[in-house]
Amino acid sequence: MDEREEKIQTVSNAFDRDLNRLKEMHPSDIAEELEDRELSEIRQVLREFGDEQVADILTELPQEIQTDLLENMRLDRVSEIIPEMYSDDAADALGQVSPERLQDIMDQLPDEHVEGITTLLEYPEDTAGGIMRSEVNAVLTSMTLSEAREAVRREEDQDQHNALYIYVIDENGRLQGVLKLRDLLFRDLRLKVSEVMISEVRSITVNADQEEIANIFQKYNYLALPVVDDFGKLVGLVTSDDVIDVIQEEATEDMQRMVGLSGEEMVTTPWRRSVKNRLPWLLVNLGTAFLAAWVVSMFEDTLLKYAMLAAFLPIVGGMGGNAGAQTLTIVVRSLALGEIEDNEWRRVLVKEIIIGVVAGMVIGLTVGLISWLWQGSWVLGAVVSLAMLLNMVAAALSGVLVPIGLRAVKVDPALASSIMVTTVTDVVGFFLFLSLASLALNFLQL
Repeated sequence: MDEREEKIQTVSNAFDRDLNRLKEMHPSDIAEELEDRELSEIRQVLREFGDEQVADILTELPQEIQTDLLENMRLDRVSEIIPEMYSDDAADALGQVSPERLQDIMDQLPDEHVEGITTLLEYPEDTAGGIMRSEVNAVLTSMTLSEAREAVRREEDQDQHNALYIYVIDENGRLQGVLKLRDLLFRDLRLKVSEVMISEVRSITVNADQEEIANIFQKYNYLALPVVDDFGKLVGLVTSDDVIDVIQEEATEDMQRMVGLSGEEMVTTPWRRSVKNRLPWLLVNLGTAFLAAWVVSMFEDTLLKYAMLAAFLPIVGGMGGNAGAQTLTIVVRSLALGEIEDNEWRRVLVKEIIIGVVAGMVIGLTVGLISWLWQGSWVLGAVVSLAMLLNMVAAALSGVLVPIGLRAVKVDPALASSIMVTTVTDVVGFFLFLSLASLALNFLQL
């Protein structure tokens, strides 16, 4: 065997060992292993798995990789993998595929899968319709328990979530109630479903916001909730694993939007898309920085007379910005969790003002004392102390009013709130500090 053949054999052996290791892992762990590899290597590995396994792995991969795979895999293989997915996972995977490729894939799928996926793709992705699966166990009110049991047995797509409850519908498909699994197993099979079902069943509409749905699941610890259309017809099911994904997405989105990101960026996002998402808000931030610089330029004469004042500008602005960010984080998260009702924001505002005053007094006195000892001027210490106190109060005000104001005009409270609050604390802090310093120069010996 020559050197080239030895290298080929070595690579082949390494691939076989890696493949055997992956085949013993859970699909989510396999996806985690694959997401950092090149697309060609991912495709090579997936060729060695069955359609059902590839479907499970694909749903766990980041959206960008899912899209790349579906764009580049053989069309016949894709048409075999998609039917193995739950409808919501299939719709998510196909959601970013190019229209031409999507049409080619749809042409290869069975009619029932095309109808289900197409319906889900029509719903906004941040609603119940966008995250639900269309596979749901349902029996008719007119059935006996024996007939209902046989109907459930015929269902092939059951999992730990939708097998816990069997939903009950009428002849028109409208949700009427829910049937406990233990009733189906242990009650007299001659009884009608309508006689033993629970008629009080909580449901959500297809247009319900996913953040509201997540709050409901967290509050009541549901494993699944049925989804109905505007006519009360049962159209799908939202499960707890869908909601876990929503909670993670919403938390990530809130964090990113607070600093001007798109809310969808990941470490695997192509750099061109990242630049496109980040640059607009960076330009906005540049504009707000010039606003703060303009405020400082208004006090050019004061800074020329007492240049040491410039050393305290980042302290006043930085502490105000940090205090505002603390308030903002609490308020934005509370709004996301539904903890602040429309009439409760005043209570939150009063609390944050009190915190701002107390923290401002402590920080202000500390900074003032250090300034006095450093520069030997009690007047400078008093100026810095008072400016710090007032800026901390301004930080508390902006940290509450900015997200509350954005929500009032139907804008996501997390949308670049951090940039706005930082602008307020910089502009107000610089203006207060330099205004007080100017007064001190004119009337006192600074």
